[in-house]
Amino acid sequence: MHLKPMSAMLIHISLGIITISQKLNNNASKALMCCCIIILASVLMHDGDHLRQAFNWGYSIPVSLLVLNLVVYILPAVSIFLTKLKRASATLVTAFAGVFTTAGFLIIHLCGAFSGLWGVWNFSYFDLIKGVTWQGVYYQGVDWVSWVFLFEVPVLCLPSSFVAFRQYLKLKNKSNNA
Repeated sequence: MHLKPMSAMLIHISLGIITISQKLNNNASKALMCCCIIILASVLMHDGDHLRQAFNWGYSIPVSLLVLNLVVYILPAVSIFLTKLKRASATLVTAFAGVFTTAGFLIIHLCGAFSGLWGVWNFSYFDLIKGVTWQGVYYQGVDWVSWVFLFEVPVLCLPSSFVAFRQYLKLKNKSNNA
């Protein structure tokens, strides 16, 4: 039995009508890269505000929390990687990244974290306004800046997801008409 080398094989995984072997054109790739960068910038701005909060509170962010927080960068990083390769799958990954990022941030900050892994941010912003005791230390204060850096996430990420999903639909329509 003769096996073909991996480089000669085409891998087709269905994403509706498009396949991951489809390539993005230059315009679609540029639009998606803008979306990816906007999502990534949104997360970075939000995390920057958490550093500001921690500094103002005198809170020392544990290394384990910093490592855990890297999870929010996985989808934007994968989106950028797939977009650089001009893969059609970047459309759906980018669309999902914006929606997932928005939902995750809003749920954690408006409802509180259920896992207990997020340090003082296990508490909702509403609780933090009133003040909370975390590991024997009292923390209080979520100012208007923190609210801005929470709600910039959906304002920036959801339109980016919409643009990415529209790119997916364009590819899907192109495949249907071919």
